[in-house]
Amino acid sequence: MNISLVLKSNQNPKKHFNKWIYKIKNLFLDLILSIRLQTYIIYGLFFLVSLCLVILVNKFDLHSITNELHSPFLDAFFKYATHIGDGIMFGVLVLVFLFVKRKMALVFLIGGILTLVITHLLKKVIFKGIARPVGALGEEALHLVDGVKMALWNSFPSGHTITAFTIFTILSLYFAKCKSQYLWFSLAIIAGVSRVYLSQHFLIDVFVGSFIGILIGFLSMIFFNRPKTIN
Repeated sequence: MNISLVLKSNQNPKKHFNKWIYKIKNLFLDLILSIRLQTYIIYGLFFLVSLCLVILVNKFDLHSITNELHSPFLDAFFKYATHIGDGIMFGVLVLVFLFVKRKMALVFLIGGILTLVITHLLKKVIFKGIARPVGALGEEALHLVDGVKMALWNSFPSGHTITAFTIFTILSLYFAKCKSQYLWFSLAIIAGVSRVYLSQHFLIDVFVGSFIGILIGFLSMIFFNRPKTIN
């Protein structure tokens, strides 16, 4: 048997793997570059402010302080804005894109599955039993919004925030370089802030959830689609 042919055949799998990694790396860079600078600034401000607060202030004290900042308008606004992060949004977008771009329907389906699995793993297995604001501080110590069903446990991370950032990251990457990216990321941030305002989560739950959601959004687009460029 020709030894050179054997060696060549043994090197092919490694060569193909390296080529595959190279393509994934390039696609990832393409996706990063498809996000407008202003969009990075919007999320960057949210990220830096949240990071500083999470590091410098105890999460219980921080929630007590932010809970004092309420008004009838904000109560009504965040009561409904929080539904932006409902898991049913994945189903709605899958149905919509079945009639617009079928491949994107698959992206949202995969994004939804990844979000469900990762969120369940983190909240119900790895960080199971961590108290939410009401469970830790008590209803009497907090301003609560009428009509909002309160949860007590499995606080970390925020599932609604992961969902919102996954969805709106995918939309931002689909509408590459489009000004609508400002809207998508702003809506994701609003969904995350609503979870703190409604005392469903601490800020650290939302902060970490936003980062996880962005990663899931990028992964969904990397493996199933390229961003669509819109002038």
